[in-house]
Amino acid sequence: MTSPSPVDAAVVHDLIRYIDADATEWKENEPGSRRRTLHYDPVTKRRILLVQWDPGYTISYLDTHEHDEFLYILSGTFVDQNRACGPGTFVHNEPGSSHQPTTPDGCTYLAVISPRFTGEER
Repeated sequence: MTSPSPVDAAVVHDLIRYIDADATEWKENEPGSRRRTLHYDPVTKRRILLVQWDPGYTISYLDTHEHDEFLYILSGTFVDQNRACGPGTFVHNEPGSSHQPTTPDGCTYLAVISPRFTGEER
């Protein structure tokens, strides 16, 4: 088996995709918030993102979830109206939930946004 070049952001081998997240571009959502898209499926609309917030950042709007959103906190502190979450915390925001999260010390988390499967997607 050969090793892919470390500069390749995405390598597909036998229907398995390997992503070098460090080779993907950060895109600013708004000042103090940026994301890297690791996966997007245009058919199912599933997105997997790496999100990073600067210390003191507060999302500027009420974030209402149309779809399931799953977060895994990697570093820092993610705070919403219910609790503060540190590294290792898994958060599931169900459709219809809303919050306006913030971070006192900055945070990085993995986000999976996934519409509920109806069987008509494929």
